[in-house]
Amino acid sequence: MNKKATLQPLQMTTRFEDLAAKIGSPTIKRNLKTGRLQDLTDLKPEDILSFLHQGKLKQEDAMFWLGVLAVSAEEKAKKHEELATTDELTQVYNRRAFIDTLSKELSRLRSKHIQMQKMLSEPMSLNLMLLDIDFFKKVNDTYGHLSGDRVLKGLADVLKKQVRATDTVFRYGGEEFAILLPDTDEKLALEAAHRINKAVEKASFVINHSKKKRLNITVSVGLATLHGHQLANTQVTDMMIPRLIARSDAALYHSKEHGRNKVTVWTTKMKDTKKK
Repeated sequence: MNKKATLQPLQMTTRFEDLAAKIGSPTIKRNLKTGRLQDLTDLKPEDILSFLHQGKLKQEDAMFWLGVLAVSAEEKAKKHEELATTDELTQVYNRRAFIDTLSKELSRLRSKHIQMQKMLSEPMSLNLMLLDIDFFKKVNDTYGHLSGDRVLKGLADVLKKQVRATDTVFRYGGEEFAILLPDTDEKLALEAAHRINKAVEKASFVINHSKKKRLNITVSVGLATLHGHQLANTQVTDMMIPRLIARSDAALYHSKEHGRNKVTVWTTKMKDTKKK
């Protein structure tokens, strides 16, 4: 037969005052000083809720005691954990704590290793692609600058559709665009450059809506890659900006000098190409 929950007179202790201060109920603190508060620490939360529904406790008092029980349960669990993991004689952690801690450290080490392996497996490189519209001056001269602007806008739309979410398209100046491809190996970057080159070639750009006039264009592409290890001894990384741009530009120049509408990857042999 279950013992019926009853309200017992409060035995005033510093513990209850501390709990009241921790919970922060002005009503409870006032009752503690007068000694009219009842001791409900031996009850269960459902008993306190029952007293609340019966009108034997005010809502703020019920909330206080529910908070007291929660704090008390937390302290008991903490104390139990300390007793279960502490050596009684020496007051250092015991064998159980040793096994638990060792297990956690092994799990942490494994997670860290997997994370590092994943990072190391990703390409540590940055690719810069420069694109230039072939014979764009003829577009402006023949159809006007407004048509030229429509071609530029149309090209930008094609480029944005062809790149990944991690890539970024920029208008570098005039009819020239730049695309940054981070964490991409050279092979994938080259595949992307060829894909973009073909997509532009297949696209048709509206230059006169009323006459439904369309125009096809091509682009020349230059691609250069900078690897992470090349920055290891560089104190100011911005010093590499002009070098990477110059390499992509040299590759772009090579594309234009060798037939246009093509993709060229920068190599060390191109250092003097642009000077000729």
